[in-house]
Amino acid sequence: MSDRPLGFLSRLFGKKSEAAAAARVELPLAQATVGLCFDYERGVAYDSEYLSDVGLDLVMKKLQHHRLRATFHCPAKLCETAFPKLEQILAAGHEIAALGYADEDARALSLDALKQMLYACRNAFNARGLQPIGFRAAGGRWDDRLAGELGRHRFVYSAEHDHARKLYVLHPGEPPLVRVPIRTDDRLLRSRAEKRELAMSNHHRYVRRAVQEKSFASVCFHPWILAEDLDRMRHWEEWLDTAVGTGVRLVPLHEALPPSHRPASPAAP
Repeated sequence: MSDRPLGFLSRLFGKKSEAAAAARVELPLAQATVGLCFDYERGVAYDSEYLSDVGLDLVMKKLQHHRLRATFHCPAKLCETAFPKLEQILAAGHEIAALGYADEDARALSLDALKQMLYACRNAFNARGLQPIGFRAAGGRWDDRLAGELGRHRFVYSAEHDHARKLYVLHPGEPPLVRVPIRTDDRLLRSRAEKRELAMSNHHRYVRRAVQEKSFASVCFHPWILAEDLDRMRHWEEWLDTAVGTGVRLVPLHEALPPSHRPASPAAP
């Protein structure tokens, strides 16, 4: 799939998108960087708890092999239902970011309900001594109201699907809320063959482009989707091996932030 709008969409929105992009305050990027991240819902989004756990173990073993750390977006509800799994993630040196509270569609919530959801997130993590600085809307279902509220709850970055090739300021504040763009995810790996093969090709292409342009790229994977079919897990392992071979900087999302926007401890127990 092209990264550019096509046909009448380009005519309708192209100039506006270009103007909006030009107005962005992009953050400096010292070198080509790929953010490593996963959505780990563990049953909260009606995924398989068993496959989520199997996938988590395999993913963390592969990351350990390469001495890499990643970001795991986790629903805050897991603080109450599966905290030992979050401890396992933290003990391996990875970052935990919030994935909503319990698979809410942020767009469908009233403003009051949206605020209550964010309070529930913070309270659940605080009760376990955690203070995630990253937030990702469950299912990618976010809107501008959410961006406006995140800073009030001490979130530093928002990780959502976005075609941007650099991190940028999403919402002003002190500190400002930063968009960490997620180029795509692995959901199409569950589609028919032609879409699956296109998704695999794109995953590799985004890394190559980041290297060539000295830009940022991130693909979000789901441990349960990878564990559901070993061919998908092999694809992710090959994708990671290839990325490592390029020499690109591979980091958890909070480490993609410039030092001036990066708190000392993003999510420590």
